[in-house]
Amino acid sequence: MSLQDFQRRMGMPLAKSTSPDDFSAIRKETDTAGADVVDHTADLKAHPPSMGLKVEAYRKAIAHGSPLMRTTPVGLDGKTAKIVYKIHSANDLPVGKSVLVKPYHEKLHPKTKYWQNHPINGWAEMTNQSLYHAAGMGDSHQEVHVSEHDMGPGFDKHPAVIVHMDPRADYVEHLHPMDFEPKMGVEAAKIGVMDFLSNNLDRHRHNLMVRTDGATDSSGMPYSSSLLAIDHGRSFQYHASHKGVPSHVDDFFLGPMTIPEDMRTTKNAEGKTTDNLLPYLQSDAMQSVSEAAQGSGAPAVHDASHFLRVIEQWWPDVRDRVISTFGDRLNSIKEPRMKQHLLENFQARVEKLDDIAARAEWYKSSARIHDLDVPLKVWDR
Repeated sequence: MSLQDFQRRMGMPLAKSTSPDDFSAIRKETDTAGADVVDHTADLKAHPPSMGLKVEAYRKAIAHGSPLMRTTPVGLDGKTAKIVYKIHSANDLPVGKSVLVKPYHEKLHPKTKYWQNHPINGWAEMTNQSLYHAAGMGDSHQEVHVSEHDMGPGFDKHPAVIVHMDPRADYVEHLHPMDFEPKMGVEAAKIGVMDFLSNNLDRHRHNLMVRTDGATDSSGMPYSSSLLAIDHGRSFQYHASHKGVPSHVDDFFLGPMTIPEDMRTTKNAEGKTTDNLLPYLQSDAMQSVSEAAQGSGAPAVHDASHFLRVIEQWWPDVRDRVISTFGDRLNSIKEPRMKQHLLENFQARVEKLDDIAARAEWYKSSARIHDLDVPLKVWDR
């Protein structure tokens, strides 16, 4: 197929390189003060080794070394400025590999300022990926890396987050009970715990995906998980609790128990001083998994007998690697107060998970929502 035939068939322009004009939207959405908080240079190599060839192909393309096609990000939700490219090689020109490019030092969106106050989005995305791999669940996190781009005057070597989009993934809200597998319930509970660790308040139904049947990794091996968590840039803020306290909790022996309204009101009013694990297991995305699970006869993600067992069996084996990885990631935070803020809140959540894993049976019998509370150390502003 000639280049002209390809362009006519695809209806999209093909170029040999990127142009600084491509990144005009990203420049506008960049907070230049972000570089005073985070040193991005370590993130240029922070992606997993398994992504090496993909990262090399992308950097070759933006350095004018191979064909690259810009497309319109049709149907992509979210507030972040985005560019979508397709990178081609000689043997897969008609298909290509899609990547999404978004700001590394992203500006804070006005609608999120009640809980997001620090321009650490790129660092947060890469930190989540590192923690997922440390926790033995790397396949459950979208593949991301950081590259520097020529974005025009003043932005000649500017970082951006590159998301390698998985064409086999669909939104979790489309998960049918017939396609639900028990491993999805386990992975969902682990993702909820990781959201709790990172104070990720953005786990809506379009930020959790499910892979189609037969999906394999780059080496041709089947994925160990069918769920794919995406878009973690707004985590690690530690300024607000999850979106409210649920109306009930599932007791191991007594079943669903209603949380008194006065208790819920008190907890919600204390949102900036106390967080709680359970709402992360009842987020919008987790509700989709729970609906499919219950439709297949499996427990909901937030069922105490389910998530406590997952934490008990998994967390003790991975916690040291997770803690060590987070410590390494903190080295890129340049602002001392910010580094301390992140460390204190992360440590408080680790201590809560340690206690849950050590006393899972007690938590099962107690099943009161305040037992899952953790202090939220807010940075006064």
